Amino acid sequence: MKMKSKFILRILASTVSVVLLASALPFQSSELTTADAAQTTTISNPIIWADVPDEDIIRVDDTYYMVSTTMYFSPGAPIMKSKDLVSWEICNYVYDTYADGDKQTLKNGENDYSHGQWAASLRYHDGNFYVFFGSYGTGKSYIYKTSDIENGTWTRSEINGMYHDASILFDDDGRNYLVYGAGGTAKIKEFNSDMTGFKKDGVEQTLFSTGLDNLAGEGWHIQKINGYYYIFVIAWPSNSKRIELCYRSKELLGTYEGKTILNSGLGTYGSGVAQGGIVDTPDGKWYGLLFQDHGSVGRIPVLVPVTWENNWPMMGVNGEVPLTLEIDSDYAGTQLTKDDDFTYSSNKLDLEWQWNHNPDNTAWSVTERPGYLRLKNNTLATNLLDAKNTLTQRAEGPSCSSVIKLDTSGMKAGDYAGLSAFQFKYGNVGVYVSDDGTKKIYMANNGGYSDSATVGDSYNNIIEQTNLSGNEIYLKVDFLFNTVDSTGNSSYNIDKANFYYSYNGADWKKIGEELSMVYSLTLFTGYRSGIYSYATKTTGGYADIDYFDYERADWNASTVIKPNEYGWYFADGFEGDICSWQARGSASIQTSGRTAYVGSEALLIQNRTAAWNGAYKALNPRVFLPGNEYSFSVNVTYFDGTATDKFYLKLQYIDANGDTQYNTIAEGTGIKGEWIQLANTNYQIPAGASNMQLYVETANTTNNFYIDEAIGAADGIGILGAGVSKDIILGDLNSDNVINAIDLCLAKHGVSYGFDSKRYEIAADVDQSGTVDVTDLKLIQDFLFAKITEFPIAEKQDNQ
Repeated sequence: MKMKSKFILRILASTVSVVLLASALPFQSSELTTADAAQTTTISNPIIWADVPDEDIIRVDDTYYMVSTTMYFSPGAPIMKSKDLVSWEICNYVYDTYADGDKQTLKNGENDYSHGQWAASLRYHDGNFYVFFGSYGTGKSYIYKTSDIENGTWTRSEINGMYHDASILFDDDGRNYLVYGAGGTAKIKEFNSDMTGFKKDGVEQTLFSTGLDNLAGEGWHIQKINGYYYIFVIAWPSNSKRIELCYRSKELLGTYEGKTILNSGLGTYGSGVAQGGIVDTPDGKWYGLLFQDHGSVGRIPVLVPVTWENNWPMMGVNGEVPLTLEIDSDYAGTQLTKDDDFTYSSNKLDLEWQWNHNPDNTAWSVTERPGYLRLKNNTLATNLLDAKNTLTQRAEGPSCSSVIKLDTSGMKAGDYAGLSAFQFKYGNVGVYVSDDGTKKIYMANNGGYSDSATVGDSYNNIIEQTNLSGNEIYLKVDFLFNTVDSTGNSSYNIDKANFYYSYNGADWKKIGEELSMVYSLTLFTGYRSGIYSYATKTTGGYADIDYFDYERADWNASTVIKPNEYGWYFADGFEGDICSWQARGSASIQTSGRTAYVGSEALLIQNRTAAWNGAYKALNPRVFLPGNEYSFSVNVTYFDGTATDKFYLKLQYIDANGDTQYNTIAEGTGIKGEWIQLANTNYQIPAGASNMQLYVETANTTNNFYIDEAIGAADGIGILGAGVSKDIILGDLNSDNVINAIDLCLAKHGVSYGFDSKRYEIAADVDQSGTVDVTDLKLIQDFLFAKITEFPIAEKQDNQ
């Protein structure tokens, strides 16, 4: 949902204290917070349907923290936090850039794909948080440290050598260790006391080998619990799915015994759930946080209950990963991708964004053109995968959709810009500029992709193209990873992406061909939405992106949704997006740039054959609860027909008896060409209401009309708008419901010097002749002296 930046600025600049603002951040429709009242609720596995692999989890007091692998994306090693093990949000990154060589900056034909930051270990000790990871891109390993994991900066120590899938242990005797290794062999090495490197002449030896074949064992997680050292391992022996093993010993350097603690897929999706550690809750329950390879969406986190049996942490329910779990609270759920209208006060993007490789920070801005992401083409590229400054967010299952609005005004010949389904086998929908300056909308894929190809084999293969009319275009990618049946089982990998363009953000035209997405180890990450711009001929061009809009199929949807910092549950600005509004009866709706209360577009309602043919929006029943009060506001205007028109904001609903009812929320009389606001700060939804729809209509006419800035908020929240308009009473110029000498003075002033507003002029035309003159002044005076009790209507001339 695109939120108009100018509306936020208008609120901030206003001296009218009708909205209390906590900050200047724009509203995001996907923002959810946890509920107040705790209750037992059912959540589904996977708990996160997105690429969050190699998780390592800890609990500090009542907060869980998790680190994950993001490899070549920057910033990297995201830190996520949760209060319930289900609702996760990104709160920080360990680094902006871990290295700055040719590989990390896409220079000289080098890249860090499938390398970068691998399988980090997260631990808390003596008031400090530590993260360790190695990189095959640099052949080095890194230790990061901070006392403030959510907001702090991290100190960095560098170690020569890549220590594979390593795990930190702070032992009870004050000594610190690293367990690591590949090929099924667990090794241990001792850190120095300040955790900046390894201890000279410290412990360094092999602990054990699994003795398995194929993927014999890696993904180590060491934890000391109740006197045992437990080392958790993922393995994938021949003729088996991936399994989770556990080795234990009462002596760190002693003899370890091993056991398979989980050998399970997830429901009917058979890929083995494995690799991760365990964590306890404040009330003494235990869970494992593992992941499952799940096709092109990536490696997705799965929460598994743990039961202790003879001091073995056995995972699952009767050995199987459950499709659902009960948690003792409401929850917000997890959505790691969200809308962005690029309204920022500085060049610091929301945490959901990551760049493909290290960005060129001189080549992007969200402040140079306020409300837009500007991607500058400072270097040349041949295709998406060697282009700098592709900005990404995760795609999420089971399905999702991404939209951008692209302004191509700054693009030069040879420039390409658009929206990508980003992986090695990519699909792009965008615009390129031909040598003669013609702009082409196109869909392309990686023509160099194959199972044996390298990134260097990639090239842009255009499947379909068509001329662009004008400079602005809307681009969309639909991702379909899986479907889910009524039992919670997911289909096997569908993994399809389709590509579209539109000139109004509502009517979409498919372009190119369907992309069969493939999780390729060449990149080793799940698919993402990528916003790109690159030059192939000359530098100096740029692309402007107005907004990024994102929708996902419900998955572990929040049990309760709370408003954002302004008190708003939704705010529909209609900037190229109809924002889930629909037409009633014969009416049709579309966004239009003819007028806008704020920004550049509003929603046009036309082709009406009856007064009730308007526009409506279904209200979310998880937000708008029957019996409770809420604040609603919408701005309305029109340009055709009579001088005034009466508008209603209504609620249609089904009552407890199953009957359809209509309830007026607000009403107002508009003047042609002027905006009015229909608003009610304390509207109570009738008890027992269901199937609720908010809609706007006229009282009697079929005029076309426009709406803008439709907002639903918490009760009592005043919403700045065009101003609430009362019905026009002939003779009552100042709308105080009394006709008196003040009105006569205003009418005389208007006849002599012109009226201050159209409303005054209409109210002064008491004989409705279409002109305010001395006849109207005489009639108002006669009314004041009780010579008449109503105003006569002037006779129309034949030519009128």
